[in-house]
Amino acid sequence: MPRKLKHPQNQSPIGTLVADDLRTSRRDTELSAEFERLAPFEALARLVIMRRAALGISQEQLAKRMHTTASAISRIESGQHATNARTLMRLAEALDARAVLGFEYGPSTKPRRQLVVL
Repeated sequence: MPRKLKHPQNQSPIGTLVADDLRTSRRDTELSAEFERLAPFEALARLVIMRRAALGISQEQLAKRMHTTASAISRIESGQHATNARTLMRLAEALDARAVLGFEYGPSTKPRRQLVVL
């Protein structure tokens, strides 16, 4: 009869917690800097995905609205790539929205913002 192995709660069968691996990885300053660099792109990706879902359109349909390719939309939605202002303008128009760009300055607890609609 095979012996049953006991695994602590939330532990993978190979013995390491995924959450622990992520915490350990994020301690690495190079990787941490990369997470920080990608954060705005990932936030934009979430906005695009949510808006596209609200409109009930596919990546391909959004691409057609923007006169681009589905792979370009996929890159934006991956949250791993920078997007220029012109692309943001086209993206906003295709999503029946307005792109807003601005600057934030002053103390982080009470920042001052200057915004412009693209």
